Amino acid sequence: MTKLLELKHTRKELVGKLAPLAEKDVLTPEEERTYTEGKAQAEALAKQIERVEFVETERTVLARVEVVTSKPRPDAEPAAAKKSPLAKSGRRPVENPGFANVGELVYCARFHPNDPRIHALMEMGTGESGGFAIPDEINPTLQEVKPQDAIFRPRATVVPAGESPDAEFALPALNQTATANMYGGVQVDWVGEGAAKPETGAKLRETKWTPKEVAAKIIVTDKLLRNWSAATSFIERMLRGALLAAEDVAFLKGVGANRPRGILASGALKAIHRKTASKVCYEDLVNMEGALHDDAGAIWIVNPNVIPQLRQMVDGAGRFIWIGDRPIAEDPGGVSTLLGRPVLKNYRSPALGLLGDVVLLVPSYYVIKDGIDVTIAASEHVLFDQNKTVIKAFKTVDGGPWLDGPIAQEDGSTYSPFVALDVPA
Repeated sequence: MTKLLELKHTRKELVGKLAPLAEKDVLTPEEERTYTEGKAQAEALAKQIERVEFVETERTVLARVEVVTSKPRPDAEPAAAKKSPLAKSGRRPVENPGFANVGELVYCARFHPNDPRIHALMEMGTGESGGFAIPDEINPTLQEVKPQDAIFRPRATVVPAGESPDAEFALPALNQTATANMYGGVQVDWVGEGAAKPETGAKLRETKWTPKEVAAKIIVTDKLLRNWSAATSFIERMLRGALLAAEDVAFLKGVGANRPRGILASGALKAIHRKTASKVCYEDLVNMEGALHDDAGAIWIVNPNVIPQLRQMVDGAGRFIWIGDRPIAEDPGGVSTLLGRPVLKNYRSPALGLLGDVVLLVPSYYVIKDGIDVTIAASEHVLFDQNKTVIKAFKTVDGGPWLDGPIAQEDGSTYSPFVALDVPA
């Protein structure tokens, strides 16, 4: 952490401690002494921060002059070798050089590109695609994921970016598909006395994930962007929601071409034919339940148009199978359940009657590989004559089922952690 950031963090913590005392109507002598001493420390820190900011600003300006006027020495290290610590490590915390939020960062990138804080972010590394890495302190406004916003990311197995964010990630596993068996191709025989023991070996497979770029852009007027303190919540909400929605759609329906492979397009899917076209009946759900492998953490994902049928559905004894607002471990506050498992309404699911309008899955069997963190860029050139700025937020990510096919069990049938209701046979 730089000296300036260290001072700002110290002052922030100090002001936080003083706040409860400042709100009191009357202070005890000890509290009065604590507040007075804290206030003096905060004022001293403010003056020190002002001095350090002045020096750092001057250093930045002088460094730019030095780069322009100086000539490289014959023995100087090539520029390509002088990578920032961020580029060398792949992923390090991005320190905030003083931006209040994403809106202020975009405003300065657009209207004040020579702001020392912008240069500080550039020195931390921006990636080959351009743009500025968002400081971790304000990044959560774009990165925060809540269950009601996304279905897969909060529940799937997420592999962090690591030292090389966009490098291919390979995961070896047993081949437990129908071509092998539950034990990865291991053959077991009862051997008679004196008979030769059969040779056998486990079959392994390798599944790979390579992060792909996903980008969201929004066009705002320069007038709105100048009022960044009011615009930031709008910009953050729109970009964040768009990126999360794009991820969720890809994790469900992506075909794997320049995007993640979704469960509905994967070989691991177990499709169950429905009894009646454009309908969902109790028999359909029971058949899906019978094809599910590993019940731990299983959830239902349904198109909203399916819910009216589910709410009116009864079992063989005439009992309603939909239970609303039932407390479960994942959500003690209450969630609707179907056959004892949480049911989530998903506007991104296929329409009623299509493959995947009802899905029963175990999300932990879906693997998400994160690449570079959310990065932001602003351009005034595209719509310069309209006084508008294009703001782009992008990241890289990949995803796909851990399995490449349903699992063959000892009973001769195949099962999967991804089961979807299909059209009639």
